[in-house]
Amino acid sequence: MPYLFFRELFQTFLGDYLKIVEPDTAVHLLPERARFPAVDMADWTEEERTEIGAVAEIPTRDGSSLTLLIQVEPEVRGPAETARRFGRWFLALETRMVQPVLLSVLYLRGGRPGPNLESSAISTVYDMEVVRIFYTAFGLSEARADYYLERPEPLAWALAALMRPVRRSRAEHRLACLRRIADADTALSDRERALLTACVEHAREPGGPFCVDRWTSRPSGGRKGLVKGGHSTC
Repeated sequence: MPYLFFRELFQTFLGDYLKIVEPDTAVHLLPERARFPAVDMADWTEEERTEIGAVAEIPTRDGSSLTLLIQVEPEVRGPAETARRFGRWFLALETRMVQPVLLSVLYLRGGRPGPNLESSAISTVYDMEVVRIFYTAFGLSEARADYYLERPEPLAWALAALMRPVRRSRAEHRLACLRRIADADTALSDRERALLTACVEHAREPGGPFCVDRWTSRPSGGRKGLVKGGHSTC
């Protein structure tokens, strides 16, 4: 998974992301004053260090601040694995930053389309839940691409390439996303435009970095490939 790419993309377009995925919270935040701390815990595995998403410390309009974790996942995982992954990062960030943590998850494949509130029990004693976290989960692959392409935020145009178009073929939709970025009235720097363009160009590239089939394993073994019962996104 191109975790580093998505980390840079969402740090660069943090304000856009909040408006698109966390609109109720966005009105209380000052993303233009956010900072992006380097987060590393001594007991984390190398996989956890590599795969953690974009972490931002964002001031609020009432003078406090919160920690936002934007986590990109290839696809929905089972309840136990979801609890393990999200719970480790959530608790580590809350302990390290000593402030509320807002967890926001994007699934490249699967998950309910659009932003949805979900939860996971991350700590249990026998069958009794001790800690449950709530987070926003956004399933990209079945979301309405045409709607997001028409939104005003430049980040939405790039994410639309990872969604399902209705009015156009996938090839036509991809070109429409690229045209929207190229013709943007919004002042975009060369770096910002390059990030958005890269997201669109790699979105459906066979075998490319965003191809979910490269990053998922069959339940019966460790080989990378199509998950049983799934469908290719490439």
